[in-house]
Amino acid sequence: MSLHAQLTPGAVQELQSSRRNSSIAAILIALLSCVLLSLVLGFILLKSSSKDVSALIAFGNPNDETIIKDPPVIRNEVVRKPSPPSSTANRFLNSLNSSNFSVPSPKINSPELSLDMGISLDDDFGRGYDNGPGTQPGSGPRLYGSPTPSYGSLTGHLYDFKQTRTGREVRDYDTANRSHFTERVNDIHRARFRESSFRKYYQAPQALHVHYIAIPFSNAADAPKFFQAEDKMKPSGWVVHYSGKVKVPESGEYRLVGSGDDYMSVSIDRKMRLVAAWPDIAPSVEVRGANASEQPNHRGPFNIPLTYGEWFNLREGDVIDVDIAIGERPGGKVGFVLMLEKKGEEYQQAPDGRKILPPFVFGQLQPSDLDYLENFPGWRWDTHKILPFHAAD
Repeated sequence: MSLHAQLTPGAVQELQSSRRNSSIAAILIALLSCVLLSLVLGFILLKSSSKDVSALIAFGNPNDETIIKDPPVIRNEVVRKPSPPSSTANRFLNSLNSSNFSVPSPKINSPELSLDMGISLDDDFGRGYDNGPGTQPGSGPRLYGSPTPSYGSLTGHLYDFKQTRTGREVRDYDTANRSHFTERVNDIHRARFRESSFRKYYQAPQALHVHYIAIPFSNAADAPKFFQAEDKMKPSGWVVHYSGKVKVPESGEYRLVGSGDDYMSVSIDRKMRLVAAWPDIAPSVEVRGANASEQPNHRGPFNIPLTYGEWFNLREGDVIDVDIAIGERPGGKVGFVLMLEKKGEEYQQAPDGRKILPPFVFGQLQPSDLDYLENFPGWRWDTHKILPFHAAD
């Protein structure tokens, strides 16, 4: 006889509930598995589709080439009409036609001489003329003059107060001591610029030739540079002496007007006619009778007063000795302008009341000189009433 266990009604109900929960869980797991599988398949299909698209885009016929030709360049050439001569050139030609002088034919073969004086600013003032102002040695006539002598020009030499004639240092010369400069200048004045008064000082190897004094505000070091002595002397305690003989073009009463930074003086026939210097040394280098007793209150281009000389008489045709000295005491910056006024001549006036005067000129100027003077920084010259003192016959 066998025995069979019978479940209670509560146990049967609990068993059925457990089966129902297991079935629901199995269904949910199956659904989640389907969703996950669908996502994986979709991602794989999407990636495969993107590769196919890029492949289609990159696929092409390698034999097809597109040739892009450059467009033709059309050059329009403009033919300019010849321009009329400048007013400067006309004045130059007119001055040649009206000048009552002749140049004797040379008896020797020599290169053509330049008739102008060049002027420059290191830096800044180069103008690029073949025969005009330049800023560097070798760029044509320039700031302190041309190495080539020309008709009517004055010849200049640079001297160094700080060295002996043989180039030995003067040990007791002190650049900071004004009297060491002014005493030597006064010795030159007393000697009336005779060559013997310069012999004890070092002389630069290069001689230069000028037709006028118009040096803008510039570096004192330019002087040794242009006289080819920049490696032999410092740019302080120096003097340049220009000299020559010229012929008076017209009789009349004249005076010199100028400005010098630091020092400028002019002698005509061994008589001092102007001493223009920086205010701190001007009283120490004055020469009695050279400057006018009453000075108009006019300023020059270097922010110091203009100096007016006394009136003096000249007679047409006379040959005169002209000596001009310019110099620098401490170094730094320099500037020099020299003008000539004829009594009775009418001149235009500047806003401050000063007469606009022409430069004191030796020989004939070139158009480039006139252009330079008309564009001189901070100053106005009268280039229409230039009275050139030509070379002595």
